[in-house]
Amino acid sequence: MKLKLFAILFFLVFTFSRAQEKNYSHTFSADYLFGQIMLHRPNISHLLQGPTNGVLVSWRQNTYGFKEWEQRYNYPSFGASFLHQYMGNSSLGEAYSLQGDYYFYFWKRKLNLRVGTGLAYMTNPFDLENNPKNTAYGSRFLGSFLIGFNYEKNKLWNTPLGIKMGGFLVHYSNGKTKSPNTSTNNYGIQIGLIYDLDHENQPQFQEKNYASKFTEPLRFNLSFSSGMNDTGVIGESSRLFAVFTGYIDKRLNPKSAIQLGVEGFFTSALRHYIRHRQSLFPNNEAIQELDDWRRVGVFVGHELFIGKLSLITQMGYYVYYPIDYMKRYYSRVGIKRYFNDHLFLSLSLKTHLARAEAMEYGIGYRF
Repeated sequence: MKLKLFAILFFLVFTFSRAQEKNYSHTFSADYLFGQIMLHRPNISHLLQGPTNGVLVSWRQNTYGFKEWEQRYNYPSFGASFLHQYMGNSSLGEAYSLQGDYYFYFWKRKLNLRVGTGLAYMTNPFDLENNPKNTAYGSRFLGSFLIGFNYEKNKLWNTPLGIKMGGFLVHYSNGKTKSPNTSTNNYGIQIGLIYDLDHENQPQFQEKNYASKFTEPLRFNLSFSSGMNDTGVIGESSRLFAVFTGYIDKRLNPKSAIQLGVEGFFTSALRHYIRHRQSLFPNNEAIQELDDWRRVGVFVGHELFIGKLSLITQMGYYVYYPIDYMKRYYSRVGIKRYFNDHLFLSLSLKTHLARAEAMEYGIGYRF
């Protein structure tokens, strides 16, 4: 059933995109992946029992510069992919994931960097009674992140067929939505075949012709983010959190903007952590007095604009930090989707060094 659902979603994305105007061409590819899981934490060493292997099926839509941002990024491609992997042992089980992808090209389009993110379904997540060894995946649904670097040779013998080979890294994590969540980083090699669906009727690349100068005043942004997380205790219920953010940004050029902002965090899991600690030490006055679960942070960030999407990276520091919980500094990486010049949705991962705190789902407005 799960395989059919992912296949239907992949087919719908492909069919809808094929129906769009003829300013693009389309490519289909299938890869075999072979690799292993990285030992990024000592407490997952028992899960590294064998090689991983899988099949990656991808569709991409190739751009030709009919939009200015396509020219600025050297005619990138974007699309969707479906990945099925066996994770190397029965405790981890198998992964089925659906990603949205972007491709950026180099060396006369023979090399490409691929970046994708999406949703994964795990067949054998952690279960205290039936699968206690799987401390990597605390929930059945995880976020997936795929990055690859490939060499491609297209139109072999003047046919629509091509070959590709390269390396990959796949990260699976639920962003601490439910513990345990040590996650996995799977890396290896891949080899595959390419089929050009429009090899006889491709658009011509448009000559690069865009303005070199770009100016825009400071803009003010407001956003609200939420989600669920826990304190890292296995068996603990996940609880809601809320983040209220205000920041200014300055566009440096059509691709980049810098950010400076302040945000307030209201984390129910932290409130539960405080109450639990107070119950353990009822006679400790210092612990009993520390009952404020709010935090306030300031941050600097960068936003990379790619059409209607953007990639955000931020570094923050808590200026109001009444209780020692995780680290005082934090980072955030994520994506935004703009629907017009003002309204956007966001998905981001907030971490403290290599330790995830939350997956944040947000909505915002750029004034």
